[in-house]
Amino acid sequence: MLFQSQLYLVLLFIVVLASWGLAGHAALRLLLLLVASCLFYMSWEPWFITLILASTLLDYGVALLLDRAPLSRPGLRRALLSVSVVGNLGLLGYFKYSNFFLQSVNQASEALGVPLEFETLSILLPVGISFYTFQTLSYSIDVYRREIPAERSLLKFAAYVTFFPQLVAGPIVRAVDFLPQLKRMPSLSVDDVNQGLFRIARGLVKKVCIADPLAINLVDRAFSQPSLYSGPELMVALYAYSMQIYCDFSGYSDVAIGSARLMGYRLPENFDRPYVATTVAAFWRRWHITLSGWLRAYVFLPLGGSRGGVWRAHRNTMITLILIGVWHGATWNFVLYGFLHGLAISVNRVLNRAGKTPKSEHDQPLWSIAWKVALTFHFVVLCRVLFRAHTWDPAVAYVEAMIDGGLGLGRIGAPVWCTLAVAYGIHWTPQRWFDLAKGRFIALPAWGQGLALAGLAAVMAKVAETEVVPFIYFQF
Repeated sequence: MLFQSQLYLVLLFIVVLASWGLAGHAALRLLLLLVASCLFYMSWEPWFITLILASTLLDYGVALLLDRAPLSRPGLRRALLSVSVVGNLGLLGYFKYSNFFLQSVNQASEALGVPLEFETLSILLPVGISFYTFQTLSYSIDVYRREIPAERSLLKFAAYVTFFPQLVAGPIVRAVDFLPQLKRMPSLSVDDVNQGLFRIARGLVKKVCIADPLAINLVDRAFSQPSLYSGPELMVALYAYSMQIYCDFSGYSDVAIGSARLMGYRLPENFDRPYVATTVAAFWRRWHITLSGWLRAYVFLPLGGSRGGVWRAHRNTMITLILIGVWHGATWNFVLYGFLHGLAISVNRVLNRAGKTPKSEHDQPLWSIAWKVALTFHFVVLCRVLFRAHTWDPAVAYVEAMIDGGLGLGRIGAPVWCTLAVAYGIHWTPQRWFDLAKGRFIALPAWGQGLALAGLAAVMAKVAETEVVPFIYFQF
């Protein structure tokens, strides 16, 4: 059930109306959300719901035991946490990384001259498994750290884990931020409705009017047959893919945040104009913010963060960024993708320590900020080859075609150029311009908002009539 489908909009409409009809009946409202979330997830593959429910029951039980285990018994507490870690990462590892492990063993054994031939497994990757396993795991860790108490209500905890707007592609929501919202009496203001409708409309426009046309008209074609395109055309395709994946993923987050807002819940922001970042570290503070924050809280800082010397800081950065890469995909391309980003952050840290780079953007002239934005942007764009190609051979073929493909831009049509110009133009405009546009929409009377949304719906229906493109992050 895709966000851009009529079926999702019907489901959202029904759930929003029914949930507010049950606003005075907390248990029934949570039960409604749980049932709707399960139906939403089961629309892809019904039996996968058992995996989510298994993770839910596992972490619910572990957290209750952790809450009761005294601090004087650290061994018991660590053992209980290990049950959650092994259970969650075990499921994720089996479904997402089993074949990567088997293929790596086969390749390594062949290189050593003692070839093994492990057969890969026929495994269908459950939609959103990378998101909800991190979400439930963070809850167990927070209870272990005594940062939050264990949730006694299984219904509340299950509603938190399965909450359908962000279930399959984030944002990754920590229990400390969402469970308290399930315990309060829900409320809905006019501003909530306005903000929610605006975020949903913005997200759908990003997906349907920018991401999908770029994918259909250039990106998919260029990556499937790079030899047919010139070097400049392939570079433009990388620019197009960088905007496609941003609009695709941030568009999903917008719809999720807006949908939750209509039900009286707040989800964390997941993007903050990432292509205006002046460093790779700043890029990751703006891109997939909830994943970066999760790994910082549960990997980088527990490893020591930036404490303990410069080399330990480099090591912890590299581990964290490689994990970001591996989280996105089970191939060596993603390992290298994370390594390159970690290396770039470490190089920037060295330059900062040498005093060659001012630490604050306010201390830098505009031209300095501009070239750093351009440098960071192109580093991110070029690394996207590894991300989009998924495996090594297609990535190499793409780079070779960029180098040997000659010149010319004749295969790129006017619609692609217009889409790129509008998308990047909006992305790089001052934030206050966007806030002004949002304010004008919110200031419209209800009938004006209805007409604006109806017009957008008509445009999106026309644009989307050629092909429906799934969200990119469903595969992660």
